[in-house]
Amino acid sequence: MSMTTMPDLLHAYLSELPLHRAIIRAIEARLYRMYVGYLQEPVLDVGSGDGSFAQVIFSHAEVYGIDPLTKDTREAFERGCYRGLSVANGSAIPHSDHAFASVFCNCVLEHVVPLRETLAEIARVTAPGGLFIATVVTDRHSDSLLGYAILQRLFGQGKIYSDFLNNMANHHNLLSREGWVAEMERVGFEVIERIPYMGLRTMKVFDFGHYYALPSLLTYKLTGRWHLSTKLNINRVWEQFLRESYENPIAEDGTCLFMICRKRK
Repeated sequence: MSMTTMPDLLHAYLSELPLHRAIIRAIEARLYRMYVGYLQEPVLDVGSGDGSFAQVIFSHAEVYGIDPLTKDTREAFERGCYRGLSVANGSAIPHSDHAFASVFCNCVLEHVVPLRETLAEIARVTAPGGLFIATVVTDRHSDSLLGYAILQRLFGQGKIYSDFLNNMANHHNLLSREGWVAEMERVGFEVIERIPYMGLRTMKVFDFGHYYALPSLLTYKLTGRWHLSTKLNINRVWEQFLRESYENPIAEDGTCLFMICRKRK
């Protein structure tokens, strides 16, 4: 997709989501939109959730989704952006061998148990020569958090904070960049591109965003929306500060990894 035709995903996500989620989703969506033209159909979305991410990335494509949560899958169905949806775990994908020319998995694998079985299933349903795109959190995440830096400097106890946040986020697989590549290769993929994103500067704002969003949580509980209106959106003050990270998402000090893998023939 041409960079000139790409919508302003940062502005869109800041308008709809709490700050921390808006930051990471905008950057991930920009990376996907940069490379989505390489994905052949049909496409499988592993961990499709409520379908909102796929709706942004694939407007008119033959995309199928799987997710273990019935409620999210029902919401994804209502969005109408999938050809088919299944309530299923990634370790038991209900599709035949080599059924998909492409597979993607956004910000899911760090949460998955069992990881290796899930990756093996993804490899099984990917056609030989097909692409698998995944975004993952790496082991650099924990000590990049603002709370970690504060507690580490004051008391030498930053790990208490990162352990707490990782537990809240259900992070089970925080592998190194090399560790993620090894897991992909073990199940039959060749990693042809790995792009780090969410650099240290961005991560500090991301972590702060968890607490900045607390007033919006009340709004969400009462109305089902994170922001009452464009004018009453507290995220607006951060848009220009985050613009550089969004426009240039690749960060060598990145704590997350965007991987493009090819299934070996």
